[in-house]
Amino acid sequence: MSEPDFYLASTEGYGMEKPRCCWRIKRLASGQRDDLLLVRIEPPLLGQKYGLGGRDIELVLLAPRHKGDSLFPISQWPVDVHVARSLVEDPEALENIDPKDMKVIAWAELYRTESDARMKVM
Repeated sequence: MSEPDFYLASTEGYGMEKPRCCWRIKRLASGQRDDLLLVRIEPPLLGQKYGLGGRDIELVLLAPRHKGDSLFPISQWPVDVHVARSLVEDPEALENIDPKDMKVIAWAELYRTESDARMKVM
């Protein structure tokens, strides 16, 4: 796999204290928003915490938390984001996702490097 595009971690907890590698997949729209970013994360989030049994969460949707912040492109680091999981099976096949088909599961931050993420979170 190629180098990660950035790193996801949360100073709020949510089981994301350890930085996760993120690879961009695609931009999506939802309702009033057109700034969602679908990413693959490694390691995945444990699905059991979200009622998914043994099926872990490898794909998440990210959206900027603050007005004026952007993921297209990211111009200032770190970026505060909402982290959501898709409730549909194959979000990669979508261009638009209905707001009812995703669930926000965390607040987190995106970091340019793993060391930046570790310094902020630890």
